[in-house]
Amino acid sequence: MADGIDIFETQEGRPNDHRWDRHRNAKLLNIVFHGGTFGNFLKFFLDKFSKSSPDLPDYPFSEVGTSHMIESEKFSGLIQKYHASFINDNKGEVGLPVCIILPITRKHHLFLKMAQWYRAADRKITPDALWQMPLGEMPGVISPSSQKIIKLYDLRETAHYSWIPKFIIRDFYKLEFLQDLEDTFNFQWFATFKSHEFFRSQKVYHLDLEAFFNWESFMSNIKELDRVFGLALDFDRSMEMKHLFDKGLELDQHRQECNRIESVVDGQREGELSDLDVSSEAFIYAHYERQFPDIQMPLTNRFFRDTREIKQFLEYFPNWYRRPNPNIPTK
Repeated sequence: MADGIDIFETQEGRPNDHRWDRHRNAKLLNIVFHGGTFGNFLKFFLDKFSKSSPDLPDYPFSEVGTSHMIESEKFSGLIQKYHASFINDNKGEVGLPVCIILPITRKHHLFLKMAQWYRAADRKITPDALWQMPLGEMPGVISPSSQKIIKLYDLRETAHYSWIPKFIIRDFYKLEFLQDLEDTFNFQWFATFKSHEFFRSQKVYHLDLEAFFNWESFMSNIKELDRVFGLALDFDRSMEMKHLFDKGLELDQHRQECNRIESVVDGQREGELSDLDVSSEAFIYAHYERQFPDIQMPLTNRFFRDTREIKQFLEYFPNWYRRPNPNIPTK
């Protein structure tokens, strides 16, 4: 794995549940997930709508759409959530009911870029902080990324220059989005995780992260989860289910932005491109550079105003400036 990280030993982000026992497994379902992939929401949803457990009150949502607001004592304990350390904590166990939440598409990996810092402990930090904050004031969680950027682009800090330009941050994210998806760190992390030999001895369902971006996909997956694990979900309450799902999506600006960007690059949406996260801008840049491998998008702080301006740039790009893009992987 990249950076030599042992993903199965990490304890960061362990559920904030003082009753949680590392050797205690849930009877109905164990949700195993990486930070930012809605494990908290899924636990709340399944516990709330299962006929096997008492109803849960209210909403689980924080103001940013994370599901961190319900005290652990209110849950039944029939459904639990864990991070990757679940593997080490349960060595020797077999036949455990497990749901693993997995990002599948490029859109999902864009979401992880913009949302993981933001959602973790509700810190509200996004990639934009890398250009909006001076180097000396960046939170520790993003400092390693800023140092990678400084090293890669050979930046020199002076008394008059302690900020990284936005166009550099955008280019940094674009470089990863230009890679084949299977070559990226996040893809390899999840591929290694889901194929771990531990899961071969368990009863496992792979839940596509897309379920949390689209109600129809969510309901289709939830019904299959119910069938596989006998969760006894009360689908007579489907209107309540949809209301809860829609409320979470309404509060989550990053899922909305990712759906919007997907519709732009798929050609389903035209119009303004204002107020985008710098990683979304990089995602759009990478999309068009893969489509036009002899054109590189401009290194400017200002991004394109709208989709029409992008099309104009691509249409009128002078032939004598066209060169093979050195950042696009060659087969």
